[in-house]
Amino acid sequence: MFFKFKLQNYKRCEKCSKESPEDDAKFCIFCGKELNHPAKQKLLYIYDKNPAIIAAFLAKMAKLDNASISHDLSRFISSLLDKIDLFYSKDYGDFRSSYAEIFALEKSGGRSISKLCSCMRISSQQEVDFLICILLDLAYFDKQMSDSENTLIESIIIGLGLNLIVFRELKIKYEQIYHFTSKEQNRQKQENDSKITLKQAYEILKSREDDDFETIKKNYRKLAREYHYDNLYSKELPPELLKIAQEMMKKINLAYEIIKEARGV
Repeated sequence: MFFKFKLQNYKRCEKCSKESPEDDAKFCIFCGKELNHPAKQKLLYIYDKNPAIIAAFLAKMAKLDNASISHDLSRFISSLLDKIDLFYSKDYGDFRSSYAEIFALEKSGGRSISKLCSCMRISSQQEVDFLICILLDLAYFDKQMSDSENTLIESIIIGLGLNLIVFRELKIKYEQIYHFTSKEQNRQKQENDSKITLKQAYEILKSREDDDFETIKKNYRKLAREYHYDNLYSKELPPELLKIAQEMMKKINLAYEIIKEARGV
């Protein structure tokens, strides 16, 4: 049975029984004990509820690899907490600041993934979809999902007893819609790009193996000007051609580096 949150009297100290004269006091001015102030009551009430658990999941993802949180990432996480607040506003209104506090607590330690999963009680497919999408939002903040992020999300999916195959299918659709890629896909692409042979490098730069390096440099600069994005963009070419030109520019740069390395320049 669901009970709405009700603020209890918090001005009277449980230790010394004296009442604080200040409405927003967090500690008793007489003995120093923390009062049961509104923020504390809200935190204790929401701590094991679904929106707080999702905020905790986000915190666990944010602290992966002990990476520092940039200003842009901090603002993005704040927007995700806003989404949590909006999604659960019907049942848990006015808890937005509590989600931020829980995020900070869980990022510095807090509960394990298994403990968090055991606390969560999912009631609808809509809630499942919301959870998965908000985790993917954070994982793809930098346009690609790392191996550790993928492992963590799959641990959450398994811990909640959700269908892992369905999640993986949803992740693929998510990547297709937003043109995101996994770390493994990026690695494979880089490996494929690096397979240009020395002979192919000369062909890309429209040069011969017996050309002197100054000739090769001139050819490189000429091609670089032709395929430079700013130059082509000014000609109002369609997006498809601009994308092809960008890929060609990458090959031109790679070919030049391969030749330079081969010649010891």
